[in-house]
This record gives sequence, structure tokens and C-alpha cells, in this order.
Amino acid sequence: MIHGLYPITDWTKAEHADAIKRWTDCTNKIADEITDAAMQSYEEEYAYNTNMTLSERYIRVYNTLGTKRREMVSVILPKDYTGSDLEICNWKKKSIGYSLEREDGKVRLLFMAEVPPFGYSTYLVRKNKSSKKAFSGDKEHKKVSGQEYVFENDMYKIVFDLSKGGIIKSLIAKKEGNKEFAKNNSEYSLGEMRGYFYEEGKFHSSTEAPAQMTILSNNEYETRIQVEGEIATHPFTQVITFVRGQKRIDFDLTVNWKNNVGIGEYEEKNWRDNRRAYCDDRFKLSVLFPVDLHSPRIYKNAPFDVCESKLDNTFFNTWDRIKHNVILNWVDLAERKGGYALALLSDHTTSYSHGEDYPLGLTAQYSGGGLWGPDYKITGPMKMKYAIIPHRGKWDEASISTNSDCWNEPLLSSFHSSVDLESKSFIDLQNTGYQLSAANLQDGKIMVRLFNAEGDNTFRKVTFTMPLTDVEEIDLNGKCIERKKISTRNGKSAINVSMPRFGVKTFFLNKN
Repeated sequence: MIHGLYPITDWTKAEHADAIKRWTDCTNKIADEITDAAMQSYEEEYAYNTNMTLSERYIRVYNTLGTKRREMVSVILPKDYTGSDLEICNWKKKSIGYSLEREDGKVRLLFMAEVPPFGYSTYLVRKNKSSKKAFSGDKEHKKVSGQEYVFENDMYKIVFDLSKGGIIKSLIAKKEGNKEFAKNNSEYSLGEMRGYFYEEGKFHSSTEAPAQMTILSNNEYETRIQVEGEIATHPFTQVITFVRGQKRIDFDLTVNWKNNVGIGEYEEKNWRDNRRAYCDDRFKLSVLFPVDLHSPRIYKNAPFDVCESKLDNTFFNTWDRIKHNVILNWVDLAERKGGYALALLSDHTTSYSHGEDYPLGLTAQYSGGGLWGPDYKITGPMKMKYAIIPHRGKWDEASISTNSDCWNEPLLSSFHSSVDLESKSFIDLQNTGYQLSAANLQDGKIMVRLFNAEGDNTFRKVTFTMPLTDVEEIDLNGKCIERKKISTRNGKSAINVSMPRFGVKTFFLNKN
């Protein structure tokens, strides 16, 4: 990684940052266009359907993972559906529950979708001629200025303390034996932001100023609240979402910096010194998670791997004492005995901090001199999404890798005037522990690459819902290693696959 930076050191920091932004924006644009084109391709098949009625339309929900999912879906409805009483039916023509919310002048439909592995499910949206549907969000969104505020659903009871910047004072996981995860006998608070502002020579915390709260939605499916507070006079906004039946609690954080400020251990003036200001993450702006766990240890994912940390702590301040403190997608803080744990997911590849007397912390911001000498100034708002999953059992038993994939690859949806009311799966990896790493077309064949993220090395059945004439296991050079035995039934093809945990296997599927 460091060697890869050498060719760009002749650029200015501004040139490098601008190039990265342009590359990223271009990549996101291309990916979004491919996704939209793929979803709308189903509409083209029905472009000349003369039986279409405007009172009936369809929502198709797509699952890019190899395991079935039951999750809440949020869809913005067309304007002509505003104020109508609706009926939502699944592909079996069975009516299902739903909720409507007003949001920025639009109508948002929420319902629980069930989608098969690597496939889609279709839902019918029908206007009824009866009375108008009452909006779940018709009650006024109210600001709360009291000391504490309690929210509760089937999964959690959460107490927010607004007098301390909106920290989580209590987090009771109902499905985990009513375990209290928030650690109250700590000098730190769950959800607190903290960092060392070296120009002032002191730590600042979001708990130093009271916060305000706005209820964005609070219906039978989801609760979304917005907390507005300050850290060192700089305003921040955080939206917290928790959903019925879902273990994951989502956070969307924005810090609107008024100006550039220095955040770190001290002002770095010579980055080549062995002692460096940007090494110790306790001084950077971090979100803290003090949780009531006994003698916890850390597991964390890496590319095609999961590691158990053997470190007593993550703290170092010299280059020759560097420690591994990188969070790629998730870290899991788990008790050695007792079985309780807290997983932390991050949309940033960043660092984390943890020690015997210091809680798990997610690094959000550093501002000052850094590697290769540039001054990494604050030039705009800091935006970060993260999530927590209180659970029991080790990371593999709790399917943390799968949960992380679900968070990073949410269900997609598209609105159609006419499509078949059906549910289809193309590749089924259910109960294998495998992840679908890649799938594409190569020379008329379907290339599928599987990664054993959470399973063992016993033989597992992988099902393809299509007739196949040949399945080749290939190496990374494209050479055939083995021709797999195919079992067929009702138009489906299945093969038995075995690989060690964290193993990768690639297959060519031939339909001809």
C-alpha cells in the first residue's frame, strides 16, 4: 500500500484529492447506470402490454446475495398514488401489511419484502376506490428537549440522554435475554464523539453540549430519529434507524465543521520523525462504544479473511511500534466466556481503537500533518455511516459477515407498469456459509466465484435454478480442475462443493 503511493508523490495534495474524487464519482456513476439499466430491462419486455391499468403497478425487489432475505423496503411512490388507499400483494397474490410516510413532499411506502437468494420478488401495488389511506407519519414531528427519551420495538429498548449530546444511556437487547449492552460505570458514553483539539490543548466531547431530537418516523416497521448537537461548537447531525425484526441499528453521522481545526495528539511538524502525531487514534475524533462485556477480544474481517487480534491494545505513537488497527468492513468485540458480543460495521475503511481501560472506538476524523508531509485539513463536512449489532456467539455463529454484506448490498427495488408477478432465484447458497464473490458472462459461459466466509469444509449443495449441461471448476488461470457431477430436478441443477473456510473456488456454468 505504501509502495503504491510513491508514483503520486510528485502531485500536490489538492491534485491527488481531486483525482480520487473524479475517479470515485465516475465509478459510482457507471455502477449506478449499469444497475438502473439492468432493473429497467424487465420493463422493456412489456412495453406493448395493452392490458395495463394505471391503478395497478409493480415493485420488483432484487437480492444480490446468495442467501434469502426478509427486510424492510422503502419505495418512493409516483405522485398519482398520493392520498390513495392501497393494497400490496406478494407474488402469491396475498395481501401484506405496509406503511406510508410523507418525506420531503413525497410519499414513501414501507413494507417487509421476502426475496430468494440471488434473485427477485415482485409485488403488486393496487389503488383501491375506498377511503383514503391514513399516513403513519401524519402526527407532527416533535422536538424533544427533556433529559431522556425512550424508544422501543420488538428488538430493543433504547434510552437517549439529550443532556449529554444524545448519547445512548441504555441499550437493552430483548432477543438476547434482555442484556444491557451500555456500560454505565464508565467515564465514556455509548455513541459519544471525542477527540483532542491540539490548538486548544484539550479533549472535546459531544457530551459537553445538550442535543435536540426530532422524530422522523415511528411506525410499526421502523423508528428513525435525528439527533442534533455540537462538539467543540461545531454542529453535528446523526440519524439513528432501527427496524422491526432487525438486529442491526444504523447510524448516519454528519459533522458540519465551521472551519478547519487541528485534531490529533499534537501539531505534526516533521512527519519523518519516528514519533508521529497521527498514530495514536485515541486523540483523533472517534465515536466510542463502551459496552458491558467481560474480558472481550476483537475479531475483524480482512480481504477474504477474518483475524483475531492478539494485541492488548491498539495504541502506538512511533513508526517502529506500528500495530494493526484497520477496520475494513467490521470488527466484533466478543466475550471470551459468556457469549455476548457487539459487532461494529463501517462504510469507511478506517482505523479503530481499543484497550483494557479504553472502549472500542471508530476513527472518524484526523486533521493535521500526515504521511508524506501534507497538511490534511478539514475542507468540508465529515459524513460517515456505521452500524452496530448486539448479539450472542462468535462472529461466525452470529453470521456477522453475512449481516455486513446485507448492509453493504441493500435490497434494490424498481417500479414498473407491468411485469410478471413472480419470485425467482438464480443461485442458492442458503445454509452453506458461502458468499457470491463474482458472477458474470465469459465467452458464452457463466462465471461464478464463491468464497467460504462462515462455513466449514464439509460438502455443501449449491443450486442453480436453470438447466446446466456442464459445470467446470477452474483455477485462476482458467484451467479446468474438475468437471462437477450435476444433479437435476424440476429444471434446477445442483452440485456439491467443499472448500476450507476462507477458501475461494471458481466455476464455469454451461447451459448449452
